Amino acid sequence: MKALTLRQQRFVAAYNGNATEAAIQAGYSPRTARSMGQENLTKPDIQKAIQNREGKRTESSIMTRHERQEFWTAAARDEEQSMRDRLRASELLGRSEADFIERVESVATVRLSAAECEAMALQAKIDLERIRAERGEQNGIPQENLYVQPV
Repeated sequence: MKALTLRQQRFVAAYNGNATEAAIQAGYSPRTARSMGQENLTKPDIQKAIQNREGKRTESSIMTRHERQEFWTAAARDEEQSMRDRLRASELLGRSEADFIERVESVATVRLSAAECEAMALQAKIDLERIRAERGEQNGIPQENLYVQPV
């Protein structure tokens, strides 16, 4: 990675989502600012510098999951807080741990012919492949426990 020029450094510092405005603030001509801003965004060194800047900025300002959970735990245990606030903190902590997710399992018996079973299995396979393609996954979705017994 080569060092950024002074203008490029200014561009990185000024960039807030608007490349044209950042280019003007960095010292590029208003007439060429749009094209220079877009060109700068395609350069890997500038992209990496913007990502590093954003990473440093957000690291200190956004709580991590662990910090949120510690905060909610402290609030729930603080007897000086109102009961309403303590219960709310407890609820948020529970939600972050997926304590309130309901899982319902049902079993059904359906009589199908062998041809119908094969058609359903084929359709299920097609649907699963479509979902994987939409999500950009290949084998990332767990197989469903689907069992169809022919009559």
